[in-house]
Amino acid sequence: MQNLNVHPELPFDDAEFDGAGICVSIQYLTQPWAVLREVGRVLKPGAALVISFSNRCFPTKAVLIWQRLDDAGHAELISRYLQAAGVWAEVERLDRSPSPASDPLYAVVARRKPVILRPRAKNP
Repeated sequence: MQNLNVHPELPFDDAEFDGAGICVSIQYLTQPWAVLREVGRVLKPGAALVISFSNRCFPTKAVLIWQRLDDAGHAELISRYLQAAGVWAEVERLDRSPSPASDPLYAVVARRKPVILRPRAKNP
């Protein structure tokens, strides 16, 4: 267990995992792009990351921008975090709320960009 706001580095090898999830906690990260970059580092190319959230949070712990946005704004913010991390593609926003009368459930899903191999420079 570790505080990702203090140490966003993950203690795992590169490309160690087939997928990951962040469940109703992205709103508490003070360096979300750094954490998302690290998650990308430990995932295999093409692996999925699912970030789920609802319309609830602990206001004393959530970052201010999260508190100022609505649900659509939360999804946009997460999409921008993923873009800033620089290792994500195929970002998709989902509404998985069971019904209008129930508590909402949203997700932003992204895939780890494939590794791009650069050609080696030829020796003269």
